Amino acid sequence: MKHSLFLKAFTIGTLMASATLGAIAADISPGEISVTGQAACQVAPSYALLNLGVSSKNTSVQSAKSHNDAIMSKLISSLQHLGVSRNNIQTSNITINPNYDYIDGNSKLNGYNVNNTVVVRIYDTASIGKAIDAAIASGASDVNSLTFQTDVSQEMEDQLSTSAINDARHQAEVIAKSLGRELGPVKSASLGTTHTQTMEVNPRYAMLAVKSMDLSSSTPVEKGDMAANKTANVVFYLQ
Repeated sequence: MKHSLFLKAFTIGTLMASATLGAIAADISPGEISVTGQAACQVAPSYALLNLGVSSKNTSVQSAKSHNDAIMSKLISSLQHLGVSRNNIQTSNITINPNYDYIDGNSKLNGYNVNNTVVVRIYDTASIGKAIDAAIASGASDVNSLTFQTDVSQEMEDQLSTSAINDARHQAEVIAKSLGRELGPVKSASLGTTHTQTMEVNPRYAMLAVKSMDLSSSTPVEKGDMAANKTANVVFYLQ
């Protein structure tokens, strides 16, 4: 009888120990690696955005505006003659502001400033210099900025995505090997937005350069290349 009770107690104790070990094993995470893969490629710009402005000043607001309107109309017409369609010329800002002189704490109206700014999208990047020359010849007083842009194709998107994911896997494999583990399946993955980076010149310095150059010469413009970047965030299990 005592032998039977001892056997039952031993069996119950063994079962409880097994259940406890099983519960502990279930709580242990297999381990994870979170990595960010990167991909980049050089691409040629698809088009340029040229920001041009006309500033006029006169004691009469009507005269200042009429003078400004005439120059801007001439500027737009000269761009169209270069092959820039009207739907690629967009007005971005128009301001009419009074000018005051301040003497002994008193203000006196001395005229008006009128400014009209347009953004021009130029697909024929070889004609950017001609566009700047034509704008200045038409009476443009401000060349505010020049930036290059590119349209990322679906094929390029796919190539960048694949490269970024491959880079993420490579990083994870290096980490797993360093830890003495094996790389397991993917837990989650997400792709970042494709970004393009241009070598944009500070508009202030660009304007200083235009003011200081010989306007009788042709404006040299180099479009260079742009960088397209994409990231992939991937979480792998460790085995």
